[in-house]
Amino acid sequence: MSENVQHISGIVVRVHGRTCYVDAGGREIESSIRGRLKRGRRESRSPVAVGDQVTLLLETDERGSIEQVAARRSELLRHSPHNERITHVIAANVDQMFAVIAADKLAERLLALDKLLAAGVMQNLKPCIVINKCDLASREEIDALMAPYDAMDLARHVTSARTGEGLEDLRRALAARVSVFVGPSGVGKSSLLNALEPGLALRVGEVDRHGEGRHTTTHVALLKVGEGRVVDTPGLRDFGLTNFNLEELSLFYPDFAAFREQCKFALCTHRHEPKCAVRAAADSGQIDAGRYERYLAILREAWNAKQRREY
Repeated sequence: MSENVQHISGIVVRVHGRTCYVDAGGREIESSIRGRLKRGRRESRSPVAVGDQVTLLLETDERGSIEQVAARRSELLRHSPHNERITHVIAANVDQMFAVIAADKLAERLLALDKLLAAGVMQNLKPCIVINKCDLASREEIDALMAPYDAMDLARHVTSARTGEGLEDLRRALAARVSVFVGPSGVGKSSLLNALEPGLALRVGEVDRHGEGRHTTTHVALLKVGEGRVVDTPGLRDFGLTNFNLEELSLFYPDFAAFREQCKFALCTHRHEPKCAVRAAADSGQIDAGRYERYLAILREAWNAKQRREY
C-alpha cells in the first residue's frame, strides 16, 4: 500500500446518494462507499447511514472510501416509499428519539405521535416528547391532551423556538448523547434546532393554509448541538413500524403492559379476542379511549400493509 494512503475512523454526518461525509476528529471528509458494502440481501437499502462509525481509506486527494462499518447499537427504520419489503435506516447509533409535534396542531397529530413513540420503543430507542410552538396554544390545552401519556413515564419538553421557553431544559437533555428529532413537516424542527444552536442557520419553511409544512430539511444530517449531537431528518409523513407481527404491536405501548399480562390469550391483539384485559381497561377508562382507538387504527394499517406484502 502506498505511504500516501491511510486508514482513519470517523462518524458519518451526511449521506447524499452514494456519497458520505465523515467527521474524523473535526475534519469532514467526502467519501464513497466500497462496492462490497452494497452487496448482499436487499431487505435494507442502507449499507451506510448517518450516525455510523466507519473506517475509511484516505487517498492522496483528501477523499476517502468507506472500508468498514462498525456494528450498530441501534437503528431508526422506516419502509422504503417504493417497496414495503425494503427498510431504510434513517439513522444509526442513536441514544434517544425526540418526537416533535406542534402545539397548535396537537389534537390532530396524536396518531402521528403514537406511531413515532411506538417505533422508538420497538427500535430500542429512548422516546421523548417535544411539544413545540407552545406559544400558539394554552398550557391547559397542552396538558389535557398530554395527560394520557403520563402513564408512559416519558420525558416531555414544552418548547417555543420563538420565545425560548423550555430550550435550556431541552439543551441539557441533549448533552453527551446522540439524539434524533423526528416528526411531520411544519412542527418547527429546524427552527428549534436553530434556537438551540444559532450557528446552524438551518433553512426554515412556511406552513401553508392547511397547516402543512414544507420540507426544509432535504437530507438526514448529524448536527453538533451544544454538548451533544442531533440527527435532523426530513419531515416524515408516513413513518412506518417495521418487521413485527400484529400481536406484537401492544408490546410497544408501555401503558398497556400491566393489562396485557392479564389477557386470556398470550397472542392477543386486543381487538376482538374474548377476555381481553386491554380492551376492558379502555372501556373502563383505565387506558385512555382515544389512545386505544389510535392503537386499533395503527393495527389496521399494519394489517393492510401485511396483506399488500403477501399479495
